[in-house]
Amino acid sequence: MPSIEELITEIKRLTPEQVDEVVRVVQRLSRTESAVAPRPPTVPAYVVDEAVRHGWPAGLFTELIGSLPDLERAAQPPVEDRPDL
Repeated sequence: MPSIEELITEIKRLTPEQVDEVVRVVQRLSRTESAVAPRPPTVPAYVVDEAVRHGWPAGLFTELIGSLPDLERAAQPPVEDRPDL
């Protein structure tokens, strides 16, 4: 990701029309970001309910685990055909 100084240097090279277009795009993006509906919790409510029934603190799921970002599965090695196993 470029630094702020690099961005400013690039913006200074733009024509006034290009700067106006950048402003319009940034404004559209800022409106789009705020209009996005909140994401559902990462941990479904039934999982939290079941865990609490078994003695786990609800905060563990709602504050800690529920706030983790969605993680993607790590890249897997290629499939090997190993007939000797």
